[in-house]
Amino acid sequence: MATQGSLQNASQAAKEQASGVLRDATSGVGEFAGALRNAAKQIDGGQHPTTARLATEAADALERMSSSLRSKDLDAMLGETERFARSQPALFLGAAVAAGFLAVRFLKSSSPDNQGELNAPDFRP
Repeated sequence: MATQGSLQNASQAAKEQASGVLRDATSGVGEFAGALRNAAKQIDGGQHPTTARLATEAADALERMSSSLRSKDLDAMLGETERFARSQPALFLGAAVAAGFLAVRFLKSSSPDNQGELNAPDFRP
């Protein structure tokens, strides 16, 4: 059937695209971990040693996650995510909500409307 072949082709194309997005995201997580580590080094030894320690620990965790993501394919990650969701449904749901919230905040902050000056109310008569 041509329909099944088309469906398989579309499925394969979607997997390839998702894998590319995953590679980009993994790279971004690694870069963010490096930036967080640099920020921790700058504030270390100052008035906020606890903040520096927490930032360093977060950077370590992000680097481990980035490394783990790099070593897995999309199917393995989906299986791992499903196992985690089944074993810890409340934590998974909370993490999904938090990730969604952060994604919306990121998208809002990077929208063209928010570039440059702050959006002030329009007081034209």
